[in-house]
This record gives sequence, C-alpha cells and structure tokens, in this order.
Amino acid sequence: MHFDAHVHSAVSPDSDMPADVAINTLKRKGLGVIFTEHCDFMTQTEGKDPTATDAPRIANDFIVNFERYHAEYRPLRSDSVLMGLEFTLSAAFLPLNTKTSEGDYDFIVGAVHTVDGLDLYHEGKNRNAQDITRRYLTYAKEMVELCGFFDSFAHIDYICRYAPRVTHWLRYEEFPEEFDALLKALAEREKAFEINTARFGDANVERALFPIYRRFAQLGGKFVTIGSDAHRPQGLGRHFDKANRMTNEAGLTPVYYKERKRVVA
Repeated sequence: MHFDAHVHSAVSPDSDMPADVAINTLKRKGLGVIFTEHCDFMTQTEGKDPTATDAPRIANDFIVNFERYHAEYRPLRSDSVLMGLEFTLSAAFLPLNTKTSEGDYDFIVGAVHTVDGLDLYHEGKNRNAQDITRRYLTYAKEMVELCGFFDSFAHIDYICRYAPRVTHWLRYEEFPEEFDALLKALAEREKAFEINTARFGDANVERALFPIYRRFAQLGGKFVTIGSDAHRPQGLGRHFDKANRMTNEAGLTPVYYKERKRVVA
C-alpha cells in the first residue's frame, strides 16, 4: 500500500483539517495516511511529561495537542490510517524528544526547522544566503548523527520556504561536500530520506531536487518516504506521480513505517 506519509491535521497548531477529511480525501486517491503531527519543543519543559493527558500546552512550543491526538485518533488507527510525529531535531531537547518518540507511534519524522536554535526566516534575512545554506546542511548532518530516534529525514528544501534568497543555493552542485556528508550520514544509518512534494509543480524545484536523491542512492541510500506535508485538503497526495517517478529514476525504494518497522510500499 502507498501512503501520504507527512500529513498535519487539526490537532497540530497550524492546521484545522479534520482527521476524517484527510482520511477520506486520500482514500479516494488510493492512498493511506500517516498523521505526522508537530512536536517542536522550544521552551524548557523540565518535569513535565508531554505525553500525559494532563500535560499543559507550553507557551512558545509548537506541539500537537497530545490529549486530543491520543483520544480521538487511536480509534481511527488501521492498516491505512497510521499515527506519527514530526520532530525538530535539536541537541537541546534530545532527551525529551527521544522519550516522546518512544510512545505508541507508527512513524517518526525528523526535520531541521531551526539552525543552532535560531529561526531560519530571521537567519535567512540576516546572513548571506550561501553562508546560511552551508550551515543548514552542516547542521542537518550533525543532527542526523546525534538524533537516532527518527525514521525518515524530512523536506531537505524546507529552508527554501522560509529563508529569503536561499532557493538558488539549494543545489547539489553548489555544496557537494556538505550534501555528501549529510547523505552519507543518512545512508550509513539506514534512514529513509523523504521526498516532500509541497514545492512540486515548479519544474525548477523538481530539477534541483532530483540530483540530491540520485546522489543519495549513489552513496548507499536505499529508502524514501513520500509525503505532501499537507495542512489543508487540497494539498493531500499532490504530485505523487512525480515523486514516484523521481524515486524510480533515482533507484530508490519507497517505504512507509508501521509500528516503527519499515514496510516496502
């Protein structure tokens, strides 16, 4: 079975999409859904268990409503409806992230949303685009080496969404050493590498991304997950035909995760 393996819904802070809308929309497209709700700890939460039903929402954290997620989504869980979390990879919150990831989830996505604890949008405005891109890639490699708890590394092109002027620089040929170090770190740990379709539809984006996935395969990478990163119904399952074509042409194997075990799609 094939899944949209990166979906946010109404239990995440930035989406109001009901779970049943996501499930039924993807079912009509012949896809299952993996909810990957946000788990971005930003403030100190010492002494608080975020998975407890009475855990308060922490100001400035960007996290799923755990109480609703557990209560409302677990009854929906099935072979075609799976539950996961998307974490910001961070040294500061590694113990908390690791502990939280050990809950009853099918799939854990690791992502770089901040660099050295700093927001990419502000860093992208304040620093040279080439410099912030190089540091983004180097930091991503450091986090892959540090954080062993995730299954798939998400949206390599995230920085292009939020750091002004960076889009031009996120090309393999501009930073081959930094890309190779990151891709080797993923391949050596047998992590999946997500093909995120949020920016597909732009031929320039697709042309820039393909060499990165092809190089991942050349360096020993084997697996990809495919996700839309949808927060609204219209984004669900978009451009999966292009993602599947890219997967095949790069020589990679599409997978999903159930009960934290890799399954060939």
